[in-house]
Amino acid sequence: MADTKRIAVIVRDRQSEALRVAGGLTLADDTIEVFVLDRKLDKTDKEIAGPLELVTDLDLKVYSNNPENGFTTITVDEMAKKLLEYDLVVPY
Repeated sequence: MADTKRIAVIVRDRQSEALRVAGGLTLADDTIEVFVLDRKLDKTDKEIAGPLELVTDLDLKVYSNNPENGFTTITVDEMAKKLLEYDLVVPY
């Protein structure tokens, strides 16, 4: 069996797609963490709310540099340093 990978999914422009990818990547039993950059997630948009609910239900760690998102808040500099810890970084 393959080694478990650490994967970071960066949520930028295509928010709903990035959240769907993060949820789907959990099927391989890798460690997935999500980084929401800059923009506020529109939690009232069902295209975002559904995948976000999956990410939340799966207890994925979510970071954001925008405190309005309600996740662990970190700066862009902290985020950049943290991303060095991952085997793969998937930007959306």
